[in-house]
Amino acid sequence: MINTKYDVIVVGAGPGGSVAAKKCAQKGFKTLLLEKRRLPREKVCTGMIMGVWAHNIVEREFGDVPKDALVDPHYLSGHMLHFPGVEPQVIEWQTPIAWRRDLDFWMNRKAEEEGVEIRDRIRFLGLTQTENQCRVTVRKGSKEQELSTRFVIGADGAASAVRKSLFPSLKVHYSAAIRECYEGSIDIERDCFHWFFPKPIPHTRFDIIHKGDCFLIEGGGLGALRDEINQTLTNLGFDPSTKPVWKDGCLVPRFYKTLISGAFSPALGNVLLIGDAANLILPITYEGIGPALQSGLLAAAAISEAAEQGTRAADAYLREMGSMLDVLRGLYSLSKELEKKADEGVQQLSRAMREAYEETLKIG
Repeated sequence: MINTKYDVIVVGAGPGGSVAAKKCAQKGFKTLLLEKRRLPREKVCTGMIMGVWAHNIVEREFGDVPKDALVDPHYLSGHMLHFPGVEPQVIEWQTPIAWRRDLDFWMNRKAEEEGVEIRDRIRFLGLTQTENQCRVTVRKGSKEQELSTRFVIGADGAASAVRKSLFPSLKVHYSAAIRECYEGSIDIERDCFHWFFPKPIPHTRFDIIHKGDCFLIEGGGLGALRDEINQTLTNLGFDPSTKPVWKDGCLVPRFYKTLISGAFSPALGNVLLIGDAANLILPITYEGIGPALQSGLLAAAAISEAAEQGTRAADAYLREMGSMLDVLRGLYSLSKELEKKADEGVQQLSRAMREAYEETLKIG
């Protein structure tokens, strides 16, 4: 018999959803984790556990990432920032790297071991909430079903259906992140993550990263940078006319100002948004795993407090979210300062970008 009543329903089986569901189950809540795609599922992402935030939470909550969930090389030795006409800026920073399909599925299994029920290929359609109960409508195939729960966590990414159901009038702008996968390797350090800034400005960029027997080119607006990408590939000994083995992409939400100004709060009643669903992506590095994990932990703690005290989970969540929003405000301001650095010359900009990048990695 399929259960329809839960204490907590988490929508979205990425790192934030897994850690939130795991913590809720450990606190004794009957917890359901829903994923609209078949698990394990693909995800457009560098797959790096980048900063202190992500590294510490993964280690503490899940343990060491198993080798079979990592790629070759298992760990990057650092990051390199390439600006035209100057030496690359090098950041020594050991970074585990994986395909998100494998990394996320490992976290799914860890959550399941703690008692989380996981159902995949189920699409969230909408919800209604009263003071003490949420009714969640889902669909699997052609069959719709209504589930009841006290708490809902929306961990369903940039185009979050939970967010749209909760805040239908919120205007969200998106950009597209594109990923191209090529067979083989190029003449560049395999154990580094490479950002290329083909124009001396901070936000026009693409990255190159090796994974096993292939390398990937990733970034927003790759079409507009095609000439610069082709020249970079040529300089690195690769024929730019080569077609990628595959190509995919995803949406990136862009409502930082709405979030950090307080015009939008990522929670209402007993429904909480975490990770990309709440636009919790770090400016400068564009890292999402660390903020997703941290907000997932905050959401689980808020639910525990609300259940114990008979209050709304949103109140506790938004209170504890303040420190995260302070981090985002600081990094957003820093990203605006980097735009001004471009007027001082490429050397000054490259150094400032390295310092800002290092500062972002150390958050945690």
